Amino acid sequence: MTLRGLLSEALRQRLTDFVLAPSQPHPLGAFRIGVALILLAQTWMLSDGVLALFGNRGLVQWAISEPMSAPWLPRLGTLAHALQGLGISSDDCVYGLVLLYLLSLTGLLLGWRTRLSAFVAWLTHTTLINSGGMFAYGVEIFAHISLAYCVILPVGNAFSLDVRAGRASDAPSATATLALRVLQFHLCIVYLSTGIEKAMGVQWQSGEALWKALMQPLYGQFDFAWLASAPWLTKFATWSTLVIEIGYPLFIWPRQTRLFWVVMTLGLHLGIGLFMGLWLFSGIMAVLTFSVFGFAPLYQASLPWREGLARSKPAVIA
Repeated sequence: MTLRGLLSEALRQRLTDFVLAPSQPHPLGAFRIGVALILLAQTWMLSDGVLALFGNRGLVQWAISEPMSAPWLPRLGTLAHALQGLGISSDDCVYGLVLLYLLSLTGLLLGWRTRLSAFVAWLTHTTLINSGGMFAYGVEIFAHISLAYCVILPVGNAFSLDVRAGRASDAPSATATLALRVLQFHLCIVYLSTGIEKAMGVQWQSGEALWKALMQPLYGQFDFAWLASAPWLTKFATWSTLVIEIGYPLFIWPRQTRLFWVVMTLGLHLGIGLFMGLWLFSGIMAVLTFSVFGFAPLYQASLPWREGLARSKPAVIA
């Protein structure tokens, strides 16, 4: 075999190992738990306004919202009409669907019948968002995508009741590696595309974007008028955001820079939550980055400590 053939074979083998070499499913379990916790927190935060957001006589009535919703996806109005013959009111239909959503998210969090719980959560979330889409923003998009991934990927193969019950195995597998790579590549595309889109904006190029965002009453959580006397600081923060997002697919893969870029990205989302009040959006994005890129190195680094803790436990006398 020629040198070129040997190099091609070596490259093919490295690519195969990168995508399909068996690995532990623990990052996928962390992804599942993080997504479920964020969505449970969101539901709790919105619990007082369920009827205002999704009810027939809410802020936007169904007669207005339903013509603007996707006709091929389930809607609350259609569901309420079907249940009307059973004596179930439209308000009870909304409450029942939200309760089913909560129960399915709890099942997803615990890893109980994980695929079924994820599918019910995805379906109920789809129905709610399709009915109240006028109140949705970035977090709903990533929640919808994440729930779909929870249906498809083996996220119940770690830290789950399914593993305890023997319905799933937490042994290393090629499927876990492939699933993780799908999430990682998707996340790289998201950050790169949003970073490039921002960089094409005049306000991002001039360094004024974050200043204008922080000064809006809708987002500003603190008085940042003092930044007018330190324009260099807003420019630094604005351009740093572009560097983190555009540099994400370049620096998140090498082991030498991975944890540093994970920390930088988590810091970015912490700042968005703290200074702009977008805690749910920041939370789900932080969960994505930490689980698919940051969890495995930290989990492996803690292995000696966990093994030492297990050895130090006293033996159980039968």
